Amino acid sequence: MRAYKKCMLGIFAVGAMTAATVGYARDELVKQHYNYSEWTKGRFAEAVVVEGAKDARLIYLAGIGAEEAEGKPGEIRAPNDIAGQCAYAFEKIDLALKRNEANADDIVKMTVYLTSADFIPAFSKCRDAYFEKTGARLPAETLLIISRLAWPDMLLEVDINAVAR
Repeated sequence: MRAYKKCMLGIFAVGAMTAATVGYARDELVKQHYNYSEWTKGRFAEAVVVEGAKDARLIYLAGIGAEEAEGKPGEIRAPNDIAGQCAYAFEKIDLALKRNEANADDIVKMTVYLTSADFIPAFSKCRDAYFEKTGARLPAETLLIISRLAWPDMLLEVDINAVAR
């Protein structure tokens, strides 16, 4: 029985590897990692852009919150102000998209982390204002309520996936 399980696991692993490589040749894709704020360097990429998927560019923005772009690690704009943090996060999202030749209408998936369900109405108002201002359609979205983010004063964080040409 153990030999059977090992064999099946081996077949599954080979099948999974094959399935992962059939869709595209790895050397056709070019992946660029970008950091715009000094404090993020060496911690995570603020944006990852994948090119080579036919004419599309896949853009993955790291979780963006109200960390001061030019500040020290953990320096948060608008502590205890969900509306202020949200507005600043969307300013940073917009700038990161523009730096990668994309815009709000290229966003296909957004994952939002809030530290309290009480923040949902203010976040929704802020998000809607951003998408109305840019004229973009709302993307697919997942909203999670979590106990804490990377820095104690952070109230929200937003992950963005975009597809641009």
